[in-house]
Amino acid sequence: MRWEGMNSEIRTDSGSAGNNSNKHAPEFISAAPLNQYPFTGRTLVIAAHPDDETLGCGGTVARLAAAGKPASVVILGRGLESRGPAETDDLQNLRRESLRAMNELGIEKAAFMDFPDNRFDSIDMLDLVQSVEEAIREFKPDLVLTHNPEDLNIDHRLTFQAVITALRPIQEKANLAILCFEVPSSTEWAGNNGFKPAILVDISTTLKHKIHALSQYRSETRNWPHPRSGRGLTAYSDFRGMAAGMEGAEAFSVFRMPFR
Repeated sequence: MRWEGMNSEIRTDSGSAGNNSNKHAPEFISAAPLNQYPFTGRTLVIAAHPDDETLGCGGTVARLAAAGKPASVVILGRGLESRGPAETDDLQNLRRESLRAMNELGIEKAAFMDFPDNRFDSIDMLDLVQSVEEAIREFKPDLVLTHNPEDLNIDHRLTFQAVITALRPIQEKANLAILCFEVPSSTEWAGNNGFKPAILVDISTTLKHKIHALSQYRSETRNWPHPRSGRGLTAYSDFRGMAAGMEGAEAFSVFRMPFR
C-alpha cells in the first residue's frame, strides 16, 4: 500500500502549511488537544470517497493534530465517475484537492485505493476487505473512524461492511475501537436510518479548518442550502453541539469500544 505524506509545501488559500510530525502539533491549528479515550492512540480514518474524511470527522482529526498525534486516512474509491466520464486529469485534480484538504486538517498521511465510484457493489467484497486489512496491518491503529452502516450511499455502506469484516475481534484486533461518523448529504438523506450519536466531540475551535478543508474540494462543494456547504457544516456543528452544551460538535455512533 502506497502512503502519501502531507507536503509542507502544499498551502491552502489561507496560507496554512501542515507540519504533521507525531511529536509536534501543526502550528496553524490552535485548538484544545483531544486526549480522552478512545482518542488516545493511533487513529485511522477509512472512507469511501475523497471529501468523506472532511465531512465526517474533519474537526475531530484537526483536534488530534493539535494534540500532536495526527490521524491517517485511507480512501477506497476514486470519486467523480458516477457523475459522468472522468478523465485522468479530473481524477488527478481531485487527488490534489484531497491532499490540500487533508493538509488543512493536519492529517499525517493518506493512501488512495482504486475502486470505482458508487459501484462498490460491482466488485467482490473480499477485495474491499483485503484492502482494509492491508491498511490495518501497516498502520496498526487503536481507533478506526468509518461510515455509518445505513447511509444512502452504497459505497459508504459497503465500506462499513468491509471495515467490520477486516476488524473481526480476533487477537490484537479485538482491542480496536470502531466509531462511525455521519456524512452530510448521505446520512440524513437516508431517512430514518438509525444513526444514534453516542460520542460528541467539541469542534468549536476547529470548525473553521473543516470548512476551509471542504472548500479545497472544488468539485464537491455546493451552495447553501446543500449540506456540503460551509453554512451546511456550520448548521450540523451547531445542531450536534446543542445536544451536549457545546458551541459546535461532530457526532459518532459506537460500533465497538472495548475497555480492558
